[in-house]
Amino acid sequence: MPHTARVVAIVVLLVVIVIFGIYRRKQRAIRFQKLVKARILTQLTLWAIIGFVFLAAGFSSPMVYIFDAIGIVLGIGVAYLAIRTTSFEPRKDSWFYRPNPWIHMLSIVVFIGRFAYILYQDYKLAIETAAGNGQPTNQVLSAYTHDPYTTTILFVLITYYTGYYMFLIRKTRHLEIEKQPESVT
Repeated sequence: MPHTARVVAIVVLLVVIVIFGIYRRKQRAIRFQKLVKARILTQLTLWAIIGFVFLAAGFSSPMVYIFDAIGIVLGIGVAYLAIRTTSFEPRKDSWFYRPNPWIHMLSIVVFIGRFAYILYQDYKLAIETAAGNGQPTNQVLSAYTHDPYTTTILFVLITYYTGYYMFLIRKTRHLEIEKQPESVT
C-alpha cells in the first residue's frame, strides 16, 4: 500500500472513530444515565492520566504552564456550573443522572472545532512541505506545537471532566448512604 493511501486510511479511520464518539456523547448528554461508580471512576482515571501526561509534556516549555493554568481555572468554572445543573432521579433500584445538555454539547463543539482546526493546520503543513523542498518549515511547526488556544481548551476539558466525575463519585457515595435503611438500636 503506498504511503499516501495509508495516511488516507488512517485519517478516515480516525474520523469514523471521532464521529462515533461524538454520537455516543450526544446521546449521553440528552438522556438520563445510570449512575455506575466503576464506569465513572474509569473515566475519571483516564482524564486524570491525560492531564498528568500533558502537564509533564509542558516541562520542556514552561511558558505553556500559563495557558495550562488558564485552562484549569476556566475548567473549574465550567465544572462548577455543570455540577449545579445536573439532574438526579431514582428509578427502580438505581440512581440516574443527566448532565446539563448545553454544557456537554458545548464541550463537544469546542473539541470538534479545535480538532478540525488541527487537521486544517496539518493539511496546510503538508501542502507547504510538498511545495517546498520536502522539509517542513520550523516557523509553522513551532507555531503549531506551542499553540496557546489548544493548550487552554485541552485543560478546560480535562479539568471539567475530572472535576465533574469527582463530583459524581462523591454524589454516588452520598446517594448510597441515603439509600441504606436506618439501623434500629
